[in-house]
Amino acid sequence: MKPSATFAIGRNTTSLTFVDYQRIAGTYNLQAAHVQTVVQVEAGTAGFWNDHNMKLLYEGHIAYRETSGAVRQKLVAAGLAWRSWGDVPYGKATVSRDRLRSAVEIAGDQAYRWASYGLGQVMGFNAEVCGYSSAKVMFDAFLNGEPGQVDGMMRFIKGTKLLDELRACNWKDFARGYNGSGYAKNKYDIKLASAFAKFLGGAPVIDPWADGVLTIGDKGAAVEELQKILGGIEIDGSFGRATAQAVAAVQKAHGLKADGIVGPKTWEIMKSVAPAPAPVSTADQAAVGKGLLDIILAIFKAFTGK
Repeated sequence: MKPSATFAIGRNTTSLTFVDYQRIAGTYNLQAAHVQTVVQVEAGTAGFWNDHNMKLLYEGHIAYRETSGAVRQKLVAAGLAWRSWGDVPYGKATVSRDRLRSAVEIAGDQAYRWASYGLGQVMGFNAEVCGYSSAKVMFDAFLNGEPGQVDGMMRFIKGTKLLDELRACNWKDFARGYNGSGYAKNKYDIKLASAFAKFLGGAPVIDPWADGVLTIGDKGAAVEELQKILGGIEIDGSFGRATAQAVAAVQKAHGLKADGIVGPKTWEIMKSVAPAPAPVSTADQAAVGKGLLDIILAIFKAFTGK
């Protein structure tokens, strides 16, 4: 088996183009804006990390749920299966990759069911719903590039009978089916409607802080700032499950409701626990001062010829 560093290396890691969106949309009798909207709100900012490994999240509670007997015992003993979501932090990308690789060594190809993959973060146990013969086949297909990952996401939408809702821009019902009954709490329907308007040339996408909270589906500099404060997770500017889990842990430690949503109270706590900027040494201050003096002298010479 490949070492963890190359376990999920993509075969083509170039970003999606508008032509890709048009082609995929045409396959499902949609406008490109429909597919762009789902990627904007429901997917990550990219399907691969800078090291060309595919993005994936290993879910140990799914491994626990889908196994029993000696296999489950081995997984639990190896720290690869646990009873409930949130019992064990996701950690950085390499952690999920290591866990999946180790789980495959114990449980074989069944382990590919226990992680989510690529741009749409489609869970492996949905492979058959998406039209793949197995989670391993889906995993391999997603390594081919972001177009394949988005096509897999669209297969999931079709397989879960949400294609008509997407085509009709029925954002509430689409969000309910795609995100579950908690869609309103995270304002997925509003985010979808706003993104669709933007891609059609209408209203801009709402600022992530416009509704007073940061939550799953939000993207941008505000999310990056939050991720830097949290530490221990990837900083990609996309508020996903790993970010929500890290927020919930901070909330729990400070006696707040651990819902993974950053409102005013949680944000105040985040700012209070943020690491202070490193002090500038006297030597550094002197170097900066000398640099400014050199610039001033250079300008003076340019104008006076002296």
